Amino acid sequence: MRIALTGATGFAGKLILSELKIAKHEIKTLARQPERLDQTQAEIIKGDLSDAAALALLVANAEVVVHVAGAISAHNRAGYFATNLNGTKKLYEAARQAKAERFVFVSSISAREPKLSHYAASKAAAEHFLLGQTSGPKVLILRPSAIYGPGDKATLPLLKALQSHFAILPGRASARFSLIHVEDFARVVADAAFSDASGIFEVDDLGGGHTWADLAKINRDITGQPQKQIHAPKPLAHTVAAFAELFGAVWGKPSMTNRGKVAELYHSDWVVRGANWPRDNPIGLAEGYADTLRWYIQEGWLPAKSQIVRKRV
Repeated sequence: MRIALTGATGFAGKLILSELKIAKHEIKTLARQPERLDQTQAEIIKGDLSDAAALALLVANAEVVVHVAGAISAHNRAGYFATNLNGTKKLYEAARQAKAERFVFVSSISAREPKLSHYAASKAAAEHFLLGQTSGPKVLILRPSAIYGPGDKATLPLLKALQSHFAILPGRASARFSLIHVEDFARVVADAAFSDASGIFEVDDLGGGHTWADLAKINRDITGQPQKQIHAPKPLAHTVAAFAELFGAVWGKPSMTNRGKVAELYHSDWVVRGANWPRDNPIGLAEGYADTLRWYIQEGWLPAKSQIVRKRV
């Protein structure tokens, strides 16, 4: 199958590209920095979602377009919408012109709560656009829950906090949320690329949702920490995020810590609803967390503070 892929240099995108290659698909991928990709895995088209000529080359002769790329941080609402909505529109139109058969869009579970953040709103807007198309490629939307795993810098601060005797965690203690290991999600996307499914699927580890206490217990079983945990009040987290945004504006680089992300973190229910993506042997939280912690320690992202950690991980 001929597949056009965006987002292959990202945390999840790298594994999605590998899964598609394992399945022996013929792949073209879009990249602003082609040197970040293994040129033996795909034909690389240099460019981004604003480059109409690059998009036309990307989707030429493609049967399926898998759209993973997106802005997870931006200075303002317009920045999110420029990539997540307008970029999606341009890519879909290019796919329509190329007569592609399917368009797989990696959205986010946050899209079901668009009022929480500019990111969520931009993903919801892209979904609304795609579902409104009456001609062109058939649309399948995947809404992953929080993706974690080896190589993820976004969850590193959380894992660092859990290594302390006294862990200060974000969110409400009563909140429930779904998670999915990055390897599991990559397999879901690769499967979705050649399925006949359409519509929206929210995707997690099929575990029915988790709590902050679940995460703390799994970490405690492995490392002995944390012994105690508290949750930072939302106003405090909001203030920290506001300062992070200010520093990001000064340095010209949008911060991953922002007020929209705080609003998402303090939302009480991110458990997957409705249709999930069926599969055998999903990676459960205990297994996936241990795998992630092991990788962080081996790569030096987290210190192995004791022989107990080294032995158990």
